[in-house]
Amino acid sequence: MLKSYPAIFHREGTGYWVEFPEFGGGTEGATIELAMKNAREMLESVLASYIDEGLALPAPSDIAELKAPDGFVTLIQVNSLSFVQHHKAIRKN
Repeated sequence: MLKSYPAIFHREGTGYWVEFPEFGGGTEGATIELAMKNAREMLESVLASYIDEGLALPAPSDIAELKAPDGFVTLIQVNSLSFVQHHKAIRKN
């Protein structure tokens, strides 16, 4: 199940810090490549937590309405199905 959420990348010195409007917290990276990798890992982790706890996933923000005067906005896409398949609950009788 592919899920996409907008991420706001803010330039900070020579690196970037990243936030997802739908989720609290953020991540960072010394380079754009590392920031992208960390953003994907963060989104995978957050979605996995929502799925594990049975919470409804929030609707993604409209990327056209997001602004980043000190950076840029882009979509990050992850496959949450792979997490669910590898971490199924085990029923014990």
